[in-house]
Amino acid sequence: MFDSLQAMIVLAISVAALVAAVWALIDAFKYPDTAYVNAGKKSKVLWLVILGVAALVAFISLPRPLGGGGGIIGFLGIAAVIAVVYYFVDVRPKVSGFSSGSGGPRRSAGGW
Repeated sequence: MFDSLQAMIVLAISVAALVAAVWALIDAFKYPDTAYVNAGKKSKVLWLVILGVAALVAFISLPRPLGGGGGIIGFLGIAAVIAVVYYFVDVRPKVSGFSSGSGGPRRSAGGW
């Protein structure tokens, strides 16, 4: 009983990691390269490669019945999760503050 429960938990965590990695990869495409450089977060290409590798690792790590891996709880899987979490916690908030043409933080047009 606990063996199947544990397998279901690992499957759920692995699928969540895959969804988060693909979401981060798609999200990283929408910001221009200048936003990454202006935010001090290396280049867009580097982040696309990091997140692409993270998505690939998450996909390969899917356990049965969806895949043939052992789950995202391995060494590479944990590294992939750390990269995705770092993107969402540190990189994305800073990059989203820059518009494509201004070179500085985005400002609201209205309000006080």
